[in-house]
Amino acid sequence: MIQKLLFLPLLLLMAGLPAVTQELDTIGIFPDTLRITNLDQLVRRNVYLDSSKVYFFHNNFETAGPGFIEEIDTLLTNVENYDPPTRPGQYYATLGNPGLATVSMVYDPVIKSGFDFGIRSYDKYIFHNDSIHHYWVGRPYTHLFFIQGAKKEQNLLVDHSQNVSSWFNVGLKFRYVNSPGYYQNQEADAKNFVFKTRFQTKNYRYMVLANYIHNKLRLEENGGIVYDTVFEENVSPDRRGIIVNLYNANNTYKENSYYVKQLFKLTKRHRFRTDDTTTHQASLFDKLNPGNISYSVLYSDKTYLYQQPTGDNNGFYPFTYDSINDTYDSTHIVTLENQFAWTNGDNAKKQLFTFNFMLRHIQTRLSVDSNNNTYSQLIPTAQVRFQVSDVLTLGFFGDFVTGNANAGDFNLVAKLALTTKFGTLKYELHNASQEVGRIYSFYHSNHFRWQNNFSKQYFLINKARISYKSFTAGFNLYAVENFVYFDGMGLPDQLNSNLQLLQLHARKGFRLGNFGIDLRAIYQKASNVDGIRVPEIIADGSFYYTKDLFK
Repeated sequence: MIQKLLFLPLLLLMAGLPAVTQELDTIGIFPDTLRITNLDQLVRRNVYLDSSKVYFFHNNFETAGPGFIEEIDTLLTNVENYDPPTRPGQYYATLGNPGLATVSMVYDPVIKSGFDFGIRSYDKYIFHNDSIHHYWVGRPYTHLFFIQGAKKEQNLLVDHSQNVSSWFNVGLKFRYVNSPGYYQNQEADAKNFVFKTRFQTKNYRYMVLANYIHNKLRLEENGGIVYDTVFEENVSPDRRGIIVNLYNANNTYKENSYYVKQLFKLTKRHRFRTDDTTTHQASLFDKLNPGNISYSVLYSDKTYLYQQPTGDNNGFYPFTYDSINDTYDSTHIVTLENQFAWTNGDNAKKQLFTFNFMLRHIQTRLSVDSNNNTYSQLIPTAQVRFQVSDVLTLGFFGDFVTGNANAGDFNLVAKLALTTKFGTLKYELHNASQEVGRIYSFYHSNHFRWQNNFSKQYFLINKARISYKSFTAGFNLYAVENFVYFDGMGLPDQLNSNLQLLQLHARKGFRLGNFGIDLRAIYQKASNVDGIRVPEIIADGSFYYTKDLFK
């Protein structure tokens, strides 16, 4: 199988070999200000950059201002941490094999407006629409990554982007993970694919971003080993001989999504380049900058499927409602989301005042076993940012949910960023009221069934962080009312008391010639350890040697 998969990336790699340098000016639609320090003056007319430097932006770039573009890290530091949950700063509890379900050991709630099913276990191994990289390249770019590990583990990544013309870009990204695992019935097989394209008119007033995402995970479930002492005493060095709870159960996750965003600039006078010397008469539009309007549509089709033959009905699950037929638990989610937005954001320069207004309509059809429900939500959203001075920025965000589900949910966020000679200080205050994920309220399967009427969760979150050179430190303080969680029996429950959690974190990097040291530490303290189970202290460090091999 892997030989066939390698054929495509080799062709793409050959297409990217001529990319010795990148003439980034050939694209001509982006500003000269990059998010990377000291690169502000590099991207000028007739300036060539090394092809090892590749830049990208996300689908909300028009609202991000001059710092919308980022440089890809091409260093080999931490290349050994290729598994997403083991990347630097990522701390996840796993099931012992790449590709299987994970859960973060650092509390960081996902507060999402609109319909949310509530499953996060596979997020590290699927592609997400909002995190797709749209590349800024002058010539074909190809990234090929392959690792073969123990027990025939295979990891393949192909990422390619190129300009068909000065106004049309296409790209694709493919990731394949297959790992049989050390124990019986522990194999993980994950395939992810995204095709993306970008089109803009020659006068840059109209742009289209589009992508198609396919995620498919097939994960065997063994329910863990039956006797812990076999592992603790290392009775059998061959883990395949250890008895597990389930021998033929498996989970399947499948997703297909389609996304199209159209963006239209309201003025003929474009501001994509700060070095544009074209003379023109000053007008009211130059002062008001009516900005851009955009319309996007996202269609996604997701399926969760758990299969288990009757031979695995051995008492592992407390309940088995149908012991005669094989278990076939299916959950199907179809979502259609339309969004209309207006922003005066300018990617070529900083502005005293920037706004972004959005109106989203989300239509979701949820099928759990034979239960079908349709949810419709209308979500107005507003975001403003004030560049008070060169050192002080204020930002505010708010949304409100209406419709036949999650009605009354809201998000209110205030942010402050202050740059001084002692470093950059950032503070965030987040206040939100959110209905719990749908899986906590209702679920119907062969082993788990419940129907709950939980109260909304209320969040008050304070975050502060200071950064100075290679040192970063800060704190997060969470206060959660009506906290919802899964208990030790795998059933959803809600705390009657408020939950408070304090996080302190710090990171420091050292460079001694060609040697480097990177140290991280996190401290967490929760007021209720029954509702939330996280380690109190997490720390890790890395020591490495680095040296440039090529100019």
